[in-house]
Amino acid sequence: MRKLLMGLRVAVTALTVHKMRSILTMLGVVIGVAAVIALVAVGQGAQAQIINQFQALGSNLLTVSAGTNFGFSRSGLQQNTRPLTDKDVEAIRALATAVKLVAPDYSANATVVYQGKTTNTSISGVTADYATVRNWSVDRGRFVSAQDTSNLALVVVLGQTVVEDLFGSALVNPVGEVVRINRQPYEVIGVLKSKGQSGFNNQDNTVFMPLRTAQVKLGGAGTTQVRSISLQVRTAEEMDLAQAQVTAILRALHGLQTGAENDFTVQNQADILNSVAQTSGTFTTLLGSIAAISLLVGGIGIMNIMLVSVTERTREVGLRKAVGAKRSDILLQFLTEAVVLSSTGGIIGVLLGVGGAQIITPLLGGSRALVTPQSIILALTVSLGIGIFFGLYPANRAARLNPIDALRYE
Repeated sequence: MRKLLMGLRVAVTALTVHKMRSILTMLGVVIGVAAVIALVAVGQGAQAQIINQFQALGSNLLTVSAGTNFGFSRSGLQQNTRPLTDKDVEAIRALATAVKLVAPDYSANATVVYQGKTTNTSISGVTADYATVRNWSVDRGRFVSAQDTSNLALVVVLGQTVVEDLFGSALVNPVGEVVRINRQPYEVIGVLKSKGQSGFNNQDNTVFMPLRTAQVKLGGAGTTQVRSISLQVRTAEEMDLAQAQVTAILRALHGLQTGAENDFTVQNQADILNSVAQTSGTFTTLLGSIAAISLLVGGIGIMNIMLVSVTERTREVGLRKAVGAKRSDILLQFLTEAVVLSSTGGIIGVLLGVGGAQIITPLLGGSRALVTPQSIILALTVSLGIGIFFGLYPANRAARLNPIDALRYE
């Protein structure tokens, strides 16, 4: 231990002789470590944010949607315009034994007006079960009820962003106030708790009204269409069963023959979540790998400076060997200097990376950076390994110098 501490003191003394050179040499490692920490933190933060948003949509969730206008089938490009209707909703509710709750919705974009202030937002007609299935909570007032739907009540529940746009602040209680949608008056009966924003998707910029009210007022008196059907499965173990049941029910109801393509889509929230997690994890790894290239450049810089240092201190090495220093002593001395350079650069890089991640994340549309202890430990370990790997050759070269030749060196 005493020998190691002495070697560390000698290394620090040698490096401070050329302070600017040592700082510039560390700079490559500093930039490399900072880049790895910052980019991985941004990637992991984005991954956690996406996963949280998917989980906020609801638990044990299946989503049924109509086929897109143009979809790909086994035979190529095909047109599919068949919408989902109330009949599909009732069939699933009656026949899908693995499904606990069924929550259809009908949506359209519209302008909401309150005392001269306007906001463009998404209006969704929903049932009372929608809040439970899609994990919405009410902050003030109440949610849409079954009676509201059956009575075609002219009532709405507002998201936090809509409240802020119309009433000037999300802290204002608008319950009991009247807003206008397509020149029709609607009483505000509730305000939703915030779900937050991700990039361009603001979940709080929404308005809910009773399903039948939306179908009649936004779609026309004879409208029975729904945009999608959200299903809460009884248990996580029954997700595959529920998906199979819903698929079979809709195929039979739509008169699809064996081998015919579905004209609807049943999405399993768990499968989507796993896919998103894998994709974002791969993206984070790619970001870290690109940033790690600068660490390699920093290591080459350390090797270069250490070779210069060996050349400059050839006579010193010869003198130390002449007074009894062993080859291992010389090797340890120069190796310690390389490790001190890389480790110091690594520590500074971690600090800059943690701070940089907090600055970069908002600029990229994220809400938070996630710096994990594992990424810090990995970065410091890699920087230490770089010092050993790139310092070994110069240290070994110094240790192999012949003392007589070294003393003669000019």
